[in-house]
Amino acid sequence: MQKGIPSSNNSLTCENYLPQDAMDNINEYLGIANNLRISILIFDDLTIKQRDSFLNSESSKNFSLKSAQQIYSDIRTDAITLEELKPVFKELLHSNTILVSRKTIHETSVDKVKKQLGSIRNQYEIITLFSTSKNTLKWAAQDRRLDYITVDLLENVEFIDQALCSVIKQNNKKIEIILSTLLKANNERELSEALRKGKKLMNIIVSTNTPFIFTMKPNSNLELRAGSQMRLLGNLLGINYNMTKSCVFEKQLQVIIENLMKLHDSFVFEGIKEA
Repeated sequence: MQKGIPSSNNSLTCENYLPQDAMDNINEYLGIANNLRISILIFDDLTIKQRDSFLNSESSKNFSLKSAQQIYSDIRTDAITLEELKPVFKELLHSNTILVSRKTIHETSVDKVKKQLGSIRNQYEIITLFSTSKNTLKWAAQDRRLDYITVDLLENVEFIDQALCSVIKQNNKKIEIILSTLLKANNERELSEALRKGKKLMNIIVSTNTPFIFTMKPNSNLELRAGSQMRLLGNLLGINYNMTKSCVFEKQLQVIIENLMKLHDSFVFEGIKEA
């Protein structure tokens, strides 16, 4: 079986929203991910502890797998700022795949979101919120513990307006857009609705210059897509292909590194560590 990702000039990709049960068929996911140049796989509801346990098991030995923390620990004495760390990570990701833990909070109540955030920050590397409450989304966009506001084109896109986008941008958050809705529409009416709402969303995002990323949120390994394929799906939403280059890898990598730095014991603030 192929080990790691072969070196090439092709762009790397991140899949930001894999289901936890994908770990049950991890070899199948990794096989396709390698061929598509997907070098970062982020698993929902997989804790850091569970991920590390898998990386230490025999099941992981068929592939060149690492955690972002392992890479960071190896290089942080030589590279300590985000701009120093990013190129080193990218170089290593041409021959390794990193597995990342994530938690998606599904709540409509601010109090319930607060309760979850209070107990999970150190258990996951990425934390996102999916909500159908505009007030909850607005509050969450200002909370430093959350990384993404997750949007499904048929479920909660109508709650994303210019005001919310401005808050997201001001607080250095990003909108995560699930693209698989475009491929799984049950009929023409549903697809038309997803396209219409998606185009409206992208108009708002572009007009407010709000950071965003793409994810497929695949339910099987066959639903994985390369970065160029995700960008073409984004093009269906009316956004120029050239505008989405950083939305399938670069921005996700930056969030991962920033969170690694914040969670590390020696971190004071960027560029400064305890002796």
